[in-house]
Amino acid sequence: MLGATITTGTLSSVTAISQKSFLEQETLGITTADALTPLSPVTTSILGLYSFFVYNSGTNPVNTQVEVSADGTHYFVDTISIDPLAAGSVDVLVPARFLKYTRLSYSSTTPGSPSTIDVIVNAQGT
Repeated sequence: MLGATITTGTLSSVTAISQKSFLEQETLGITTADALTPLSPVTTSILGLYSFFVYNSGTNPVNTQVEVSADGTHYFVDTISIDPLAAGSVDVLVPARFLKYTRLSYSSTTPGSPSTIDVIVNAQGT
C-alpha cells in the first residue's frame, strides 16, 4: 500500500490488504535437440496470469510450444509459436487455456542443428 487516508476509525479496523504475488523461474542455457523436450511443469493452479519468455541465444532456429495438463502426466498442446524462433530473437508464449500444470517444450527446427535458449516464466498470483 503506497498511502492511505483514514476518514473515520483507525488503521486497526483494516482487516486485509491484498497484493498480488510475483513468481519468476529461470532455466538458462538449454541446448535444444531434434526431439521435442519439455521443461519441468509449473504448477499454475494458484496463478492468475503467466507467460513464458524465450530467448534464442544460439545460432539455429527453435520450435517452442506451451502444453497444459490437469494431472501432470497427460499434456495438451495449447499454444504453438507461429514461426520458428530465429537465432537472436525473443518470443513470449501465453497459454490460452487454464489447467493445473503448464510447461514449455522445445526442439531444434532443423535436425542435427541444435541451438541454445533461455526460458523465463513470469507469473502473478491470484
